[in-house]
This record gives sequence, structure tokens and C-alpha cells, in this order.
Amino acid sequence: MTATVNVGVRIPSADAPDPAELRAFVQRAEALGFESIWVGDHVFHHTDVLQPLDLLSWVAGQTHRVRLGTAVVLAAYLHPVHLAKSAATVDRLSGGRLVLGVALGGTPDEFASLGVPIQQRLGRLLENVTIARRLWREDGVDHAGRYHHLTGASVRPKPLQDPLPVYFGARSEAMLNRLALVADGWVASGHFTTAEFLAGIRTIRERAEASGRDPDRLGITKVQGVSVHRDGRVALDRARRHWQRYYGPAFDVERSVIHGTPEQCADRLAAFTAADGRELTLILEPTSLDVEELDLLHEATRELC
Repeated sequence: MTATVNVGVRIPSADAPDPAELRAFVQRAEALGFESIWVGDHVFHHTDVLQPLDLLSWVAGQTHRVRLGTAVVLAAYLHPVHLAKSAATVDRLSGGRLVLGVALGGTPDEFASLGVPIQQRLGRLLENVTIARRLWREDGVDHAGRYHHLTGASVRPKPLQDPLPVYFGARSEAMLNRLALVADGWVASGHFTTAEFLAGIRTIRERAEASGRDPDRLGITKVQGVSVHRDGRVALDRARRHWQRYYGPAFDVERSVIHGTPEQCADRLAAFTAADGRELTLILEPTSLDVEELDLLHEATRELC
């Protein structure tokens, strides 16, 4: 079975955005018919990254239809009550459009700055998600966990969505197994090649089915860098400049980023249609907020939808 492909965009995070350019970008993305708009996260980073849920709250006011997603919030070092409150607020303000992608992520400096031992990040992530889900559905929550203790805690107003979908970012086999058991979906990072991503889908679906879950009810998304230009050499130069600035000079652009003319990018993107399952969402990140590049990205994806 081949999947229906939705195409979203992720707001590139390399420079502090000009609000007028950012507004033009998200509104043009919606006008072009992109299915969703996504954002990333870091507290400390060597490039400029806006706080993701604050940014999505702003994007919600600039748009009407697109789903809004985090790809991903680095939730292991956050307090779950603040996380639940912020996510519920975005879901309310957007009319129920939020997908909350979360992951372990983060650097040792980020964890240290927030007073959270990085060795605890897996347990904290799982406990934070458990608490947030309870707060979105219950009032007067009591929780005695390993990392957090709550007495009579409530978050109001609740999200419009019930349940509010929580996707996990995952790379290791162990995390893919946990995802298949407890998450609502998967956010695959831009470090996965197409072949690795397709193999990961198969793993998740097998684990979900073995545990009694319907694998078709799991959302599947893939962050994918795409640099598109009428001149393929310019596309490659832009790809190197953008992603090596974000991830560092060792990042393998040739392996991980789709680049070239609209026709060349379309050919490589078509490989995702071989994915198992009912539906997947490609989260395509261009190299800039330039709406002309966004138009070319749309041209490269017309045959996918």
C-alpha cells in the first residue's frame, strides 16, 4: 500500500526573521495550498531560533487553514505544566490545528542551563508527556512521579482537540519501539535518508500492530531539507550555506538535503510515495523565507499531492 502524501513547510531558522518577511512566507504557504507549517526548537544555538510555541501562536493569527506543528519541541528539559498550558493555548487560538512534536534533543549546555541532568532526559520526556495528556483532559490532577509532583493541578482552557496529537521524534530502534506503543505519530528528522525513513515506517508499523494498535492511526511525518533553484549549482551552494550553518560544517548536505532544479527535486521527492501506510506528511524546509523559493518548492511538489 502506498501512502497519500501531504506537503507542509518548516520555517527555516538560521537568521532572526523580519516579521514582514515571515508574515509573507506563512501567508504565501497557505495560499499555495501547503497542508501545514512547522517550526523547530533550541534554547541555545549558534543560529537564531524563535521559541516554537510562541512562534506558532503568532502564525495562527496570520493563517486560517494550515495545520501547525512543532518539529520538534525539545520537551525533556521543560516543565510539563508549562508545556501543557502553552500547547493548549496554541490549539485554542488556532482553532484546533496543533500537532505537538516532541523529542529528547538538546545539548548538554541547554540541559545544564535549565538545571536538568541530561542523563534523565528519556524518563523526563515520557513523564512530561504523560502529565501533559492528563492536564489536557482532566482537572485537579494529582501526580507523584520520579521527576514531578502535582497536587490538584489544572490547565484551562483545555485544547480544542481531544486528544491533542503528540508525535515523537525518534532515531534509535528503542525510541521507535516506544513511539509505536505510546505516541500518536512520528516526526522523522532531516538526518534520515529516504531509505532509512521508509525502513523506520515499517518498523513502527510492525511494533504498533504487534502491540494491538492500528498502525494506520499513527501520523507519519518527515522533516526534509530542500534547496530548489532554476540553477542546480546555486541550489547546492544555498543548501551548504544554510544547513552547515545550522548543523555545523560537518553536516553532510549531499546525503541529507534534496537540492537542484524543480524537476530534479520532484524526481527525488517522488521516492516518498513508496511509504507504507495510509498517509504521510513531508515537512519541507527551504533555505530562506524568500517567497520566490517557496513558489519553486511548490512547483517541485505538485505531483505529490
